[in-house]
Amino acid sequence: MKRSFIIIIFVTVLTLALEGCGLFRIGVVNAGRTIFNNPEKPVNVEKNPIRDNVKLSVLWAGHSTALIQMYDKVILIDPVFNNVISGVMTRKYEAAIDLTNVKKIDMILVSHAHMDHLSISTLDDLEEKYSSAKLIVPMGAEEFLPGYDYDIIRLRTGNSAKQNFVGQTYEHNGLKVTAVFALHFGGRFGLDSYSWNMPGCTGFIVEYQDLTVFYAGDSVYEENGYKAIGSRFDIDLALVPVGPCRDCEEDNSFSHIAAAGALKVFDDLKAKNMVPVHYGALEYSRDPDYPVNVLKELIAKKDGSRNTGQSGDTYKDRIKIIDEGELFIFEELDIDQK
Repeated sequence: MKRSFIIIIFVTVLTLALEGCGLFRIGVVNAGRTIFNNPEKPVNVEKNPIRDNVKLSVLWAGHSTALIQMYDKVILIDPVFNNVISGVMTRKYEAAIDLTNVKKIDMILVSHAHMDHLSISTLDDLEEKYSSAKLIVPMGAEEFLPGYDYDIIRLRTGNSAKQNFVGQTYEHNGLKVTAVFALHFGGRFGLDSYSWNMPGCTGFIVEYQDLTVFYAGDSVYEENGYKAIGSRFDIDLALVPVGPCRDCEEDNSFSHIAAAGALKVFDDLKAKNMVPVHYGALEYSRDPDYPVNVLKELIAKKDGSRNTGQSGDTYKDRIKIIDEGELFIFEELDIDQK
């Protein structure tokens, strides 16, 4: 019995040390900060995140959390507001979002159950004010949700070429959400995610009126998957992760898209605009801003070589690198559209 217990502990530690997001390494890197330091206050916190004259906007709260406005609809993506994540990662900055003036949220999208994307405490807090919001998760992720008053919608994922990389669609009051390709892991903890390969990860396509927004979730770059999505949807805005990465000039790292891969995703999707996410807040193995710094260098190189992307505009014009807490308005409404 004792020997079996030791073997289980050894396998668990080895898995955490060697697999996936590298929780063991992350814990070592973050140990001092978690014990002795608190996250810094964000420089920007938008006080008026939802506006009557907006057609399409995004507020990036840090890491992968974003508040999207599409006309009169409000969508919150992968909300994580707690300061310490997974017990081993402390944010560099607090989540840069103020929901005081957000009177409603129509949908909350959770791409997978990893703790930097699904925060139980954050969903608890949001439920007090936004219990009428539809909570959209990929099939498998609901296993890690406690009882909520939310209407929880489980979507069949599109993580297969046999499905042409597009999964199930849910529509409510004109707002349509479709699960699309993501190549990552389900589960919530290191062992269940990376050893048992549990299902439950997805990207999302969100459509409303004449607008389409894509959110990649966590994934690695896969040309066929993203080209299939780009051929099916006319995407106005793509939120694409750029890290974490050991070498961000590679396509993939740590089972995530790296900065170079993010540019390929953007091209394959043929999206009009892109906002990079999944950097800045958490330190995996090096500076949290390393992925976006490499992205800026790659953009400058590609624009300098006159590789201007799909639309003919420069990457710099189409890729909006925004600050945590910043509200970026892509398009305002005409007077007759209000």
